[in-house]
Amino acid sequence: MIMKQVLQAILSLFLGLILFSACAKKDNVTLLEDAGTFADDQIEQYLRSHNINATRDLTGLYYQILDPGDSVHYMLSMDNIPTIIYTRRLLNDKLVDVSLAPTNFNNRPLKDHIAGWQIGLQKIAKGGKILLIIPPSLGFGNVKVDDKIPANSVLVCELTLVDFK
Repeated sequence: MIMKQVLQAILSLFLGLILFSACAKKDNVTLLEDAGTFADDQIEQYLRSHNINATRDLTGLYYQILDPGDSVHYMLSMDNIPTIIYTRRLLNDKLVDVSLAPTNFNNRPLKDHIAGWQIGLQKIAKGGKILLIIPPSLGFGNVKVDDKIPANSVLVCELTLVDFK
């Protein structure tokens, strides 16, 4: 009889923990959705104030193709190594990073770049140029980068795909 009561108590505790963790996950999802909505609002305000006509894709990335490139040579693999010229700014237009010449980031494959660049660079061909407005979820998220990029920052990047291998 005591064993049965102990098992019931353990089962009740276990079910309570499962229900509690399910609620906690829902709260985290809600927080992420709220953060995404806030970033979208900031981005849309930026686009209006800078008179930019950008497209929002399903991932939440906003982009404007400035030059489609040669329309033949597209990066089809995340293992491709892009050579790019880029600028990276914050929404307040503060320049945080720029390449002074074409760079391949020491032969870094596309899969090792932030998600916003992974998605955006596949939208243009060799020689193309794209403007990306990247929400935190596709950038550096809640990580601060080198005292230049605060946590949860929206990034404004202009990328030219010079070449890739």
